[in-house]
Amino acid sequence: MADSGAARVDVDWESRRLPPPWLGHLLVFGLLFALVLGWFFVQTRQAERAFQDDAGEHARLLADAVILHARGALLAEDVMSRILTRFLGQSARFADYLDGIAPFRTDELTAFAAEAGLSVIHIRRAEGTVQGPSDWTSAESLDCARLERLIRLPEAHTILFGVAASQGEGCVLVGLDSRHTEALESAVGLPRALASVADLPGVISVRLLGETRVDITPRQDAGLPKITLGHATDGRLVAQASAPVAGAELRLELDASPLQRMRARLWWEFLVFVLALVLTGSAGTWVLYRHQRAHERQRLGYERRLSRQREEAGLGRAAAAIAHEIRNPLNAMAMGLQRLQMEADELTSEHRRLLELVREAVQRTNGTVTGLLDYARPIQPRRASIALDALIVDQLSLYAPAITKARIALEPSLSPGSQVFGDPDLLRQVLDNLLRNALEASPAGGVLRIGLTRVEDETSLTLENDGLELPASEVERILEPWFTTKTLGTGLGLAISQRIVSAHSGRLLLRVSRPGRLCVTVVLPARPSAIKPHPA
Repeated sequence: MADSGAARVDVDWESRRLPPPWLGHLLVFGLLFALVLGWFFVQTRQAERAFQDDAGEHARLLADAVILHARGALLAEDVMSRILTRFLGQSARFADYLDGIAPFRTDELTAFAAEAGLSVIHIRRAEGTVQGPSDWTSAESLDCARLERLIRLPEAHTILFGVAASQGEGCVLVGLDSRHTEALESAVGLPRALASVADLPGVISVRLLGETRVDITPRQDAGLPKITLGHATDGRLVAQASAPVAGAELRLELDASPLQRMRARLWWEFLVFVLALVLTGSAGTWVLYRHQRAHERQRLGYERRLSRQREEAGLGRAAAAIAHEIRNPLNAMAMGLQRLQMEADELTSEHRRLLELVREAVQRTNGTVTGLLDYARPIQPRRASIALDALIVDQLSLYAPAITKARIALEPSLSPGSQVFGDPDLLRQVLDNLLRNALEASPAGGVLRIGLTRVEDETSLTLENDGLELPASEVERILEPWFTTKTLGTGLGLAISQRIVSAHSGRLLLRVSRPGRLCVTVVLPARPSAIKPHPA
């Protein structure tokens, strides 16, 4: 029941697992991107509003300028019409008066017109018509239908004015050359004002729609003209505005390229800022991810060490119990079996062989208990400077007969004077485990290479032998306690060796140099300064 409850607790804890860290990074980055995007649209909108306000003020100023020009042009036209009406009217009445005294002949009328500065005098009587000069012609017929007003004849460059005859029927029409007045009207007229406005910087086109009034009054300010954005025929962005002028509508098209350039600048700033944000966010996310991964590895390492400590503590307690409950009876059994072998003369050879097998089983069991005690016992190396090459030579001398018997070719490559800083007894135990494993893995011969090199503050010992039966993906399992591929063995040799190497602030590494060949590397500190604190 307790186990099932623990399983339920584990399941509940897994169900309450926090979301992955990258999701938080993505949410923060998305929030920053949304803020930047909102800031960009706000800036773009403010720029567009500022441009519209500026364009509206510009259009208002231009409308006021056009109004002033229109007022001047229309007033000048009105004054000129009054002057021409009075001058031509007096000339026509004077000609009528003289004609009433003595009718004009053509030559007399021509001379009078030249004297009065007129281009033509046309007198219609009941009995006929007289004109001077006689060669003056017009596309329009001259009659008495339009009197007491100015008649403009653009093709003849003449302004006519007619009055009714004071005696009898008929009328008198006088004409004045209009070339000078046309030049004056062109200089001060409204088309000239519109052309001048169109030449101003930032103005694309100006049009005046509708009829203008003569009685122009100053424009009442009803706010800035409304600005709408569009595109010209050439694809340029333009600002269109309209304003009332002299009873008509003034249409303006203003150049919106400053707004377009501002938009482009804002887009570039937005893209650069987003790129910088992406790079900074990516770098920050990568650093944070690496930091979290390192923290996760530290946490997992701490949990592994804590689990290993708990396992070792449990093994220590189990080993103490085994040593107390099993080892003493095993010793008694071994002594009893040895005494039986020595004193029981009546035993047959078969019985003696059976006693020998039982004694060997007791010895193997005792060895297992000894290995368990060695693995569970805390390792406290006494450190001293050791010539590792000499230590290896001593161990090889002990295993020389076994190496020769197993037909193993030994290829040593030892650098003389390779010093390490550690416990000679514990390191001898490591060498003993490695050499014994190499011999047991190569019962049919092979090659055993032993190398010793010094790199900076570390010394590396390498043993390479044949006989590996595990795939490369499972070779690390050799370092696990109780794991073995041999029929006889506890699987604690390399596990104990790894604990000893770790206690010396070293590393024990495994790799498969080629299929069926195992390479074991032991890296140890060569001087006290290279020793790192061993994790508890």
